[in-house]
Amino acid sequence: MSLCINPICPQPDNPADGNSRFCQGCGSPLDIAGRYRVTRLLSDKTGFGKVYEAYEGNTPKILKVLKEDLNRNAKAVELFEQEAAVLGQLDNPGIPKVDCYFQYQTRNGIRLHCIGMEKIEGVNLEQWLEQRGNQPISQEQALNWLEQITAILHLVHSKQYLHRDIKPSNIMLRGATPPSQGGAGGDLVLIDFGTAREMTYTYLAKIGSGERITAIESSGYTAPEQAFGQAIPQSDFYSLGRTFVFLLTGRHPLDMYDSRNDVLNWRGYATHVSPLLLDLIDRLMAKEIKQRPANTQDLLRRIEEIKRELTETVNVSAIGRDTTFVAAAPPQSRKNTTFIPTLVRWVGGLALLSALLNSIKTRTTTLLPSRQREENDKLPLIALIAALLVALGLIGLTALAWNGLRRIPIAIQKPERKGKVDYFPYIKGADSQGRTAEFSVAVLSVEYKWSFASDYEIQHNNQIITLDALRKNLEQEGIRRIMEKPTEIISVGTASCEGNLAEEERRASRRAQQIQLVAKKIFSNVRSVEGYRLLNLGQFRRSGCQANQDLTSYQRSVIIIGVKNKTPGVNVDEALRDRLEKKPFADFKLEDYSLGSADKFKTISSNLN
Repeated sequence: MSLCINPICPQPDNPADGNSRFCQGCGSPLDIAGRYRVTRLLSDKTGFGKVYEAYEGNTPKILKVLKEDLNRNAKAVELFEQEAAVLGQLDNPGIPKVDCYFQYQTRNGIRLHCIGMEKIEGVNLEQWLEQRGNQPISQEQALNWLEQITAILHLVHSKQYLHRDIKPSNIMLRGATPPSQGGAGGDLVLIDFGTAREMTYTYLAKIGSGERITAIESSGYTAPEQAFGQAIPQSDFYSLGRTFVFLLTGRHPLDMYDSRNDVLNWRGYATHVSPLLLDLIDRLMAKEIKQRPANTQDLLRRIEEIKRELTETVNVSAIGRDTTFVAAAPPQSRKNTTFIPTLVRWVGGLALLSALLNSIKTRTTTLLPSRQREENDKLPLIALIAALLVALGLIGLTALAWNGLRRIPIAIQKPERKGKVDYFPYIKGADSQGRTAEFSVAVLSVEYKWSFASDYEIQHNNQIITLDALRKNLEQEGIRRIMEKPTEIISVGTASCEGNLAEEERRASRRAQQIQLVAKKIFSNVRSVEGYRLLNLGQFRRSGCQANQDLTSYQRSVIIIGVKNKTPGVNVDEALRDRLEKKPFADFKLEDYSLGSADKFKTISSNLN
């Protein structure tokens, strides 16, 4: 069936139209723009236009048509054209792809403004929640969806646009299965960019001077400043927060609003949610703009922190109930521990021999004449003294040799400078059974350092940078090529000597997790990588360490380790420790760290996701 979009057609859904080129009722073309055949009306309740389902060949499409009575409204036409322009600049799976903007003329001369675009198969979040009886979503799903929408907003804002109408009905769930058939499924797509606004210098200057811009409002979701025509990027955050209030409670925000006290009493309807996430949602909706996240990167970083903190809480609560940790057997020590006991036994033997010789001498000489006995007394005594002197000399030489051996420095590995990365190529390490693996070390030189007493901040030339900026810098340095096709990536966490031991060891763990997040994004498309590990070395403990200075080159550096050529069954922990002891990189020493000893040195495996 073909549908006519002429607003005054007497029979737009005439069954006789079928495959006809022109409408039987009004004579208007049914091949819209020579490429689309409209099949049904999806909605005529949007603010600006009607939404139709159309087909381009066998491909389903969406055709948006500005309502005919708005054709003479210059502002409405501008906003409609703007939607096509904005979508044309945003290439992302979370944003519908636009085909074209065009004008269509009916047989009787009416000119309609149209946009052809990708059809998102699925339902919007308002419909989806209604289908499941307005049952609130889980905390895990909320964090996942919040991260998805924020990532989409990051692109929108980076292109200097504001969406200005974020709400559940403007977020589609691509390919969603009905809730009755098992759940959410699919990724989120942000739609309806008809109200999007470009953040030009002129626009920002008008906002700065207090001038009002055309206000776009959706009751219960619009930020206060936007309602007064002064929308900014944080206005989208406000709407995003209100959207998740709806999703986490199953109630419209206005149903929980106390107008007398100007308070949104929503948290009591989301008792299944951690205060960490509740606080973030409240921060998104803060009345004071400066209390909201500064930008999308700030928001994404906080989401990651919450996910990690919630994961750690679950892991800690599980320990002691049904989890048993079995430590790997420590590698055989290469330190000589038998020398001193052997030396003691040797000296004792010489003393016993001396006593025996003296006893024999006494017994044999009593049988001789007195003069001969006097001469004989001198010979054994001289021999005994000589033997003791020789023995003492040997002991002294042996002790000197041993002391010298202990002072021979271990051969260290020098870095290969590759851009801003100090790279230490692969060296083999062996476990206690002789099985091997090869390990390389990449250090982001001395220009990148963890900030003192911080779990997440990294300094680059004395300026704080984001983890996303760190990732981009690593990619620009060619870290994938530098690491030479590893099969595993180990993210290393360390902490300086500030603070107490337990807290700093937890800090080192969180730092390792941060680096792993970056590593997973960098190496996600590297085919050789099969897994990831975390290595928490704990607190730097070398004597003389002070909280505000470094004693070694890489004490606060960002470190990752590559693994490859593993023999079957190799104990990676033992082999890695062997490699780091046998040939440490630069001035790094395992003994400097609280978790560097054989009984505490452990990596934690992670999946690829």
